Amino acid sequence: MNAFEARTLPIGAEELNPAIFTESLIDATARLEVYKAKLDSSKLDRSWFLPTLQQKEALASSLLEGTQATLDGVLVDQVNPSDSDKNLLEVRNYLLAARNGYRYLKGNEFSIEFIQSLHKDLLKGNVRRNKATIPGSFRTEQNYIGHGRTISYVPPIPDKVLPLMDNFVAYLNSPQDNLRPLVRTAIIHAQFETIHPFMDGNGRVGRILIPLYLYKQNQISLPCFFISEALERDKFKYYDLLNGIRAKNDWGSWIDFFLRTVEQQCSKYIQMVDQINQLYETDLARAKELIRTNKVVDLINLLYQYPVITTAIVTNHTGIPSATATRYLNILTQERILYTDGKMRNRTFFYYDLLNVIRG
Repeated sequence: MNAFEARTLPIGAEELNPAIFTESLIDATARLEVYKAKLDSSKLDRSWFLPTLQQKEALASSLLEGTQATLDGVLVDQVNPSDSDKNLLEVRNYLLAARNGYRYLKGNEFSIEFIQSLHKDLLKGNVRRNKATIPGSFRTEQNYIGHGRTISYVPPIPDKVLPLMDNFVAYLNSPQDNLRPLVRTAIIHAQFETIHPFMDGNGRVGRILIPLYLYKQNQISLPCFFISEALERDKFKYYDLLNGIRAKNDWGSWIDFFLRTVEQQCSKYIQMVDQINQLYETDLARAKELIRTNKVVDLINLLYQYPVITTAIVTNHTGIPSATATRYLNILTQERILYTDGKMRNRTFFYYDLLNVIRG
């Protein structure tokens, strides 16, 4: 199989056949607007529960790479971090890259160096990767995509990577077409995965660019758009449609799939935000009856950022003294709002009602 001769962006209007994806574009745009409105009107400040949802997105992206981790394990690692588990380290790296990415894009345009910095963050430390991979550097060797001895795609030759990426970044910053941002996002993701500029980690970088681009295009106001879970669920269809672009120039089917994935995932998160709001209202009222202090609001809010929590986390974030924080957590445990691992010292507490909502 020869290396693929990737085209440059933009895609000609005659190649897209908008009739294939017009309906899905309307649906996806509408659901994204509803999702944004739900976040803006949430009873609980979205900055409290978005970090937890980011953990779920980081896990889903890592699962596509074959990582063996669970949401509970990721959340436990958040309060009791360990560098011994490569699976959890990969998830932690995704969060680092996402947060650094949003900070950078608040005042800067996309650049080659920025994309390389994302890759460097994602492959930081002792995570699994191809031995020829240099974190933050484009490949200088030919790479191959497939499983075992079966090669499904051969990306462009190394000499083509830099000019293709220059064109890619130019399109990110100044697209010369009249397409809607969601359609451009589908094209951008497919083009990045087609170029495959790194020896390893291309999937992770490509997926993290989705919310980063939508944020830069003012389609979302916070790092609150999550799609890796849906792509992981339909991963073989996802891979097949990407290959369909390369083999048959079938952009329409890929864009339609991407937009339907956006619509479905927005619908799921709309329902999740509603459930979070209802749980928050109920348990805050219960906690106020049990713990007669204004600090109870800070404690309940913190549970939505740390549904797996320790006394130290409570003290560090709320200023509640350690002994008092332990007493409050014990009261919530007695009332079965929280559950504990049962240790005599340094106990970890689990907010299972919220965990069940997030698990979906």
